[in-house]
Amino acid sequence: MVTTERNPVDLGHRLVSLHEVITKLRRECPWDRVQTHATLAPYALDEASELAEALQAAEEALSGDTDESATAIEDLVEELGDVLLQVLMNAAIGEQAGTFTLAEVLETVEAKMLRRHPHVFERDPDAPEPTDAELSVQWEAIKAAEREARAQRIAAREARTSVLSC
Repeated sequence: MVTTERNPVDLGHRLVSLHEVITKLRRECPWDRVQTHATLAPYALDEASELAEALQAAEEALSGDTDESATAIEDLVEELGDVLLQVLMNAAIGEQAGTFTLAEVLETVEAKMLRRHPHVFERDPDAPEPTDAELSVQWEAIKAAEREARAQRIAAREARTSVLSC
C-alpha cells in the first residue's frame, strides 16, 4: 500500500486519530494506564534498535531483489510506527501529568528543524546552494549555540531552585 502523494489533511487526521487511540489506551487499558516514562524507556531503546536494523535492511534490499525490497519496506514502516508509538505514549503521559503536550513536542521539533536548516528556510533563492563544508561549519555553530542556550536554561533553573530553597 505505497502511495506517492500525501494529503496533509489525511496526515493530520491520522495523527489525531492515533493520538485519540493512545489517549483511550491510557484511560482504559490496565497495562498502558500504569506505564511511566521510566517504564517505557527500555521499550523505546528496543524500538530504536529495531528501527536501526530495519533501516539498514531496507537500504540493502533497495539495491537488490524487489520481493526482498517490499518486505524490508514493510518492516521499516512497522518499525517507524513502533517508534512513533513510543513518542505518542510518552506525550500522553506528559499530557496526563500536565507537564507537556504532543503539540509542544511537535512545535519543538519543528522549531529545531527550522533553526537547524537556515540554508533551506532562510536562504536567498538566488544564492548558490551551500557546500558540504559550509553546511558542516553552520551545523557546528548551530549546535554550539543550542548547547549554550541549554546551559543557560539549566543555570537559570538551578538559580531559581536555590533561591526558593533558602
